[in-house]
Amino acid sequence: MQFKNTRERFGAIAGACHWLIASAFILSYPFVYYVVYVLERDRSNPLFLPVLNVHWFLGIVVGVLVIPRLLWRWMNIEPEESPGSKVEHLLARLAHWGLYALMIIMPATGYLGTGGKTSATIDFYLFEIPRFPNTELFRLLQIDWATFEPIMDGIHHFSGQWLAPTVVLLHIAAAFYHHYVRGDTVLLRMLPEGAGAWLRK
Repeated sequence: MQFKNTRERFGAIAGACHWLIASAFILSYPFVYYVVYVLERDRSNPLFLPVLNVHWFLGIVVGVLVIPRLLWRWMNIEPEESPGSKVEHLLARLAHWGLYALMIIMPATGYLGTGGKTSATIDFYLFEIPRFPNTELFRLLQIDWATFEPIMDGIHHFSGQWLAPTVVLLHIAAAFYHHYVRGDTVLLRMLPEGAGAWLRK
C-alpha cells in the first residue's frame, strides 16, 4: 500500500481523508433535513436532539479531518494534472479550493452559530463540547450574541443550501466526465489501487 502521493496517483492517507470527509459531509444532509422537514424543528420531539447531534457530530468530523488533509496536501507532491487547457486547470483548482473553503466554513459557522438554548454543552454521549456562547473565547471577545448568531446561521444555511450542493455536484460530475468521456485517470487515482476495476469505461 502506497501511503504517500506520487505523480501518478494519490496515496492511501490522502485517499482515506478524502473519502471520510466526503462521507461525513454528504451524510450530514439527511439528518438535518429530517430535523427540518420531518420533525419540523420541534424541540419537544424526543428525536430532535439525537438526530441533530448526529448532524453536529458529522460536521465536527469534517472540520477536524480537513486540517490534516490540508497539511498532508502541503507536505506531499500532487499527482500531475490531466491533459487539458489552462482554463480547465484553473477551474479545477478553483473548485478544489472552494471545496476546502466549504469544509472549513460550514463546520465553523455551524459550531459558532449553535447557541446555549438547552444546555451549556453539546452532548455527544461519549463526550461533550461547550457551546460557543459558553466558552471563554466568547466572553473575551465580548460578542453580542443577538447580532452574531444570525450572521453565523445565515452563512451556514446559505453555504449548505446553495454553495455546497452546487460545488459538490460539479466535483462529482467532473470526476465522471474525466472517467467516462475523457478516459483519463482523474477518478481512478483517488480510489484504492484495484478498486476502480468495476468502473466500466
